[in-house]
Amino acid sequence: MAKKTQKTTTTRRTVITNGDIVRLCAFWGMAVAAVLYLVSGLINLIAKYTGGLGETLQRVVGIFSLLGNIAIIVAIALPAYSYVVGKGHTWRVVYWILLGVFVLGVVFGAIPSIV
Repeated sequence: MAKKTQKTTTTRRTVITNGDIVRLCAFWGMAVAAVLYLVSGLINLIAKYTGGLGETLQRVVGIFSLLGNIAIIVAIALPAYSYVVGKGHTWRVVYWILLGVFVLGVVFGAIPSIV
């Protein structure tokens, strides 16, 4: 008598939680900011030793720094929001005010290097 063989199938289920999204954004925000800051530093070094090209490169550095700061905002803002979401209404209001001030500080801080 022949043995019956049973085929077993394994399924893999992936569940994404809010914590995973927060960690994902924090990681990629840090990664993007790190690369942009590194490239900005290299371009800034090159801009020191080039003549007329240096001014244009300084603007590129300003744009990269702004983008790096925006990536940091994403990396900081999402974990901070997950912290205050369980707190009271006042904490959420303070969060949005501080986030607005932070974004304005980043943008106004970058304007002189871009213009």
